[in-house]
Amino acid sequence: MKVNSLILLMTLALSSNVEANNDYNLLIKACRDCSWIVYPEVFKLRENCEIARQGVFVSGMTRCAKIDE
Repeated sequence: MKVNSLILLMTLALSSNVEANNDYNLLIKACRDCSWIVYPEVFKLRENCEIARQGVFVSGMTRCAKIDE
């Protein structure tokens, strides 16, 4: 009976989804004194955010920032 309970417990523990907040925002700053503007799309991977950052052609600064909740 203990073995069955242990197997059931391990199966539940290993099959549960582990949620991690790995969302990134692309931030755009048009001038030095302006505030950061958030791009409307949220990126799941930092690499995707960096790729999108290369495609933004504005005079100013851009950066990818992790969303902290």
